[in-house]
Amino acid sequence: MRIRKIAIIGAGLLLAAGCSHSGKRQARTAGEQAALGRGAQASESPAPPPPRKIDCDRVKCVALTFDDGPGPYTAGLLDTLKRRGVRATFFMLGENVGAHRDVVRRMALEGHELANHSWSHPSLTGLPSAEVRSQIERTQKAVMEASGGVEPMLMRPPYGATNKRVGRVIGMPLILWSVDTLDWRYRDVARDVRVGIKEAKSGGIILFHDIHKASVESIPKVVDGLKKRGFTLVTVSELFQGRELEPGVTYSERTVEVTAAPPPYGSPAGPGAPSAPDGPPSATSPSPAPPSPAPPSPAPSGPAPSSAAPTGPAATGPEPAGTG
Repeated sequence: MRIRKIAIIGAGLLLAAGCSHSGKRQARTAGEQAALGRGAQASESPAPPPPRKIDCDRVKCVALTFDDGPGPYTAGLLDTLKRRGVRATFFMLGENVGAHRDVVRRMALEGHELANHSWSHPSLTGLPSAEVRSQIERTQKAVMEASGGVEPMLMRPPYGATNKRVGRVIGMPLILWSVDTLDWRYRDVARDVRVGIKEAKSGGIILFHDIHKASVESIPKVVDGLKKRGFTLVTVSELFQGRELEPGVTYSERTVEVTAAPPPYGSPAGPGAPSAPDGPPSATSPSPAPPSPAPPSPAPSGPAPSSAAPTGPAATGPEPAGTG
């Protein structure tokens, strides 16, 4: 009887030890799994694709840009651009970012360029410097938080309105446009397609708005038409790749800078002749873009630069929302 009791007690002790060991092992396994899960999640966190190498002095480039979003049609626009393998630049309003954070994050992950278009689309030349700074900084913060840390490096002033003071306060290159489609005014798909394809030139920047349904619906045909004309579609930063853009300076297109060939030996400009004036700047020196042709009718989105001066066009007064 005594031997039986000892056996029962021993079995109980072994069972208890086994349960204790099993519990510790299960807990440790769960902890290991949690750690592995955290590690896998961290390693699988998506990141924007690397920059592309595109020489737009050798390739026929054009940049598609979209203002005033993100909006209800932006996700559909991203679908179109993804299907066609195209990257664009989005000049966003900070006040619109919060309601479309997932769209902004998707822009970054699909290789589009995220840029600043102010917080609420005011004419910056009519604001005190402190308010201009607030418009920019609030938008920078909103875009960075929504995108997962992508900091906009370019800014487009609403209506194209800027001056030396505004440019100095913003402290970023100011991107205008060479083709204003006036899509906000006409809201016509066929017209947007025609203007977006026909008026594009190598090195140009085309202005659309992703807050208008007709504009977004025109993009499949615009992209196909531009490709048929031999264009490579790029972001604005890709368009100016290899050139340093200066803060506060306006740019409306990339001009191809060609160095003149040396004159034949023995010509009037040959050895021993008086020195000729300096030629054009080197291909890597930044310079404001030349003036763009004026639209056929006054464009509320603001005039194109009237000269190569870095101050850009001045504001002409209040204008309808939804313009550049």
